[in-house]
Amino acid sequence: MTIKLIPNYTFRTMLLWVCLYTLTLWLNHVSLAVEDTNKEEGYNVINELVVNNKNQYKTVIYENEEEGILEMRKLIETSQIEESWAYLPRQEKWIEIGYNEEPEKKIDENYITKAKLDIQFLDGLMNDNDNMILFHFHTSYCLSLEDKIKKREKDGSPMNDSEIEKERIRLLIKSAYPSRSDLMNMIGNSTEFFERNSEGNITFKVCSHYGITEYRLTDEGMEYLYADDSLKQILRITGISSSANIDANVKGEILEMNPRETRDPLKRIKMSPKRKRSSFSRYKIIDPLSRIERALETMNDEHIKVTFTPY
Repeated sequence: MTIKLIPNYTFRTMLLWVCLYTLTLWLNHVSLAVEDTNKEEGYNVINELVVNNKNQYKTVIYENEEEGILEMRKLIETSQIEESWAYLPRQEKWIEIGYNEEPEKKIDENYITKAKLDIQFLDGLMNDNDNMILFHFHTSYCLSLEDKIKKREKDGSPMNDSEIEKERIRLLIKSAYPSRSDLMNMIGNSTEFFERNSEGNITFKVCSHYGITEYRLTDEGMEYLYADDSLKQILRITGISSSANIDANVKGEILEMNPRETRDPLKRIKMSPKRKRSSFSRYKIIDPLSRIERALETMNDEHIKVTFTPY
């Protein structure tokens, strides 16, 4: 066999092209976080969780669950776009699984948040991993509040600071609940996961302003899903979410200030007996965390388990 050697000038030319190609990739590389230069399997390995609504690449972060949650809390307060990750506890690895993420929109009088999951990509992760947590977050930003403020101004009855704060907290409480689509995704992805990993473990967590809500099917829930009418079970579970959201809207649940209660309590002792006495407190306090915990507790039964952990 005759082996032909590559001429020296040709080898140098090839090396130059490789260098130029590598440099071009580096110059064109854009990310929302400071990135390491190394890549793996087409992912961009970065230093912290980011919201990436570019579908050209997926981000990977190596850090533990607590560190990731701390970074997610910053995104909750600053981002108008939701993001999703699969967290692999054994590897302490976060892999982005969201795509086509967009800010909240108003469509046909409904406020829609677009945050899809890359299902085919997620199926591949399930094939290779029998232990995972699917995370996403609900932002503190709310288009409906902005629209309500503008509408009240346009109608000549602008909201005061107290009314705005009350509505803001009500919406933050509501963001702690998994939505109907969250529960639908949980049911569908649980089914797919256990078909691949019968002895594995998967759970789902949504991070919001007040804390982390974990939701999953129980063993009985999985058995019921397979044994009975799947559609019936899905509708029952997603219906529970609506009940919890309605419970969050109970009037009077928010911290409410009563400016009239500014008198010195000692002077009130001298009031005429005919005058109506009122509370010493300037505030009516109802703890948002207690409201969330009570509402989420109503979602629990033998088929679904929901827990809330405040920050």
